[in-house]
Amino acid sequence: MLFFPEELEDPIGDERWTPVKGITHRYPDRVLLKVTYMCASYCRFCFRRYKVSDSDHNLTSEDLENALQYIKSNINIWEVILTGGDPLTLSDKGLQKILLKFKDIPHVKIIRIHTRIPSVLPSRIQQNLIDIFKETNKSIWIAAHINCISEFTEECKKAIALLVHNGIPVLLQSVLLKDINDTEDKLIALLKTAVENKIKPYYIHYPDLAQGTQSFRIPLKQAIQLLKNLRGKLSGLCIPEFIIDIPGGNGKIVVNANSAKEINNNEWEFISPLDGSLIVVKYP
Repeated sequence: MLFFPEELEDPIGDERWTPVKGITHRYPDRVLLKVTYMCASYCRFCFRRYKVSDSDHNLTSEDLENALQYIKSNINIWEVILTGGDPLTLSDKGLQKILLKFKDIPHVKIIRIHTRIPSVLPSRIQQNLIDIFKETNKSIWIAAHINCISEFTEECKKAIALLVHNGIPVLLQSVLLKDINDTEDKLIALLKTAVENKIKPYYIHYPDLAQGTQSFRIPLKQAIQLLKNLRGKLSGLCIPEFIIDIPGGNGKIVVNANSAKEINNNEWEFISPLDGSLIVVKYP
């Protein structure tokens, strides 16, 4: 596998923003809680590829209690994002145990779950899982990671329908991938199919600078133009935000010709949303 000098082991700076094990706290009103590093499928472009699939990184019972205590003690935390790994690879009992802990944390109003399960293991979405979500008395949101129209199998559509018909909103999160969804036709098909299935397109990510992922990237200039061209061709319901997570933990930005400035060939300047600093990033 080919690694470029610009590619990083921890491209989005998880470790920089980790106050206690299992928590990433970059923004004042929300935290990531990484409940497992196991997944139902392993994406080769994953920005946490240095940890996913390795159960040695999973939280112990003590780690989980420390993470929950951190959330409980910080009244500014309004949203908890369960991620990893894939939280829905946990058993019903294991997931229920975690979710019910939030019933006693009144300032946490939103629980967002990031998952590949609806497309890669749709049989996991059953009524007993829905009942666990409802038991929390929190607003549960699902961010489904789906990258191309072929993932919308009939089984996937049924799983999504079970969620939305039970009042659980579903967002679409995708990664812009070379030869997978990098044309107008492919993106339009993906986004329209999502909305037809009551999924709101949320983010399309430019691939993070994880090690060994250069082959998945199209030039950023081309990506910006591709997303720009969707305007006027798609209903506003279908249009997601195009996102870059600035390497090193410098925050997410919505990418367009105004927010991303190419200063040299494949070298780009961004403004960190965290502190306003100028960050220069080279994409090989």
